[in-house]
Amino acid sequence: MTALPTAPILDLPVHLSADYTRSLVELVEAAQGGHVITLNAEMAMLAQREENLARLIRRADLVVPDGAGVVWALQRVGRRVRRCAGIDLVESALRQLAPRHTRIFLLGAAPGVAEAVGEGWRRQYPGLVVAGARDGFFGPDEASAVLEGIARSRPQLVLAGLGVPKQEYWIEQARRRLTDVVFVGVGGSFDIWSGTKARAPRWLRENYLEWLYRLYREPWRAKRMLALPKFALAILRGVRR
Repeated sequence: MTALPTAPILDLPVHLSADYTRSLVELVEAAQGGHVITLNAEMAMLAQREENLARLIRRADLVVPDGAGVVWALQRVGRRVRRCAGIDLVESALRQLAPRHTRIFLLGAAPGVAEAVGEGWRRQYPGLVVAGARDGFFGPDEASAVLEGIARSRPQLVLAGLGVPKQEYWIEQARRRLTDVVFVGVGGSFDIWSGTKARAPRWLRENYLEWLYRLYREPWRAKRMLALPKFALAILRGVRR
């Protein structure tokens, strides 16, 4: 992948690219492995409390500005970038990777969900090789067997939807075994790809209000959303300094 400049957000690097899809495709085609993180404000604030998560973000091969808060923070320091939602990044990359017969593995969500997504993608992206899929419900005693199963499928790209920060910590462990594989943490995207959950309407997404739609559909997120004003305050304090 072509080396990209970065800009710091709360001491976390965000890569600056005119085409994040191209950056991800290049990373996969290089066949040297990698970790892609889609950063939002909630994850950035969590990294302020969990140094291990901050360390992983700093070491990631591609950190994408997923959340509206991250885009706003970059704009505050003169970096003009557009939001690149992880779900859109993956879909865009698959359209380019499919004709190359790229092998992918899907890990996460409830039983049957990732498998359903894989079946749909075989039809949607001709040429794409869905080498395997399984749910994200496994304990520490099964982790080794899950990893071995993924290794046998010989993927080039693994999408891990285990939630933040669990998926990042799992990816760190998995990369020690699968050194030439690119991993992308996709959070709850499998539920959207399968139709289990609905995504916010396009006009909300384009106006950086997808978080509001999520809060409306899932009120239990209210406590987690408190990270947003805390993030904004931390950015404003940093800019003033």
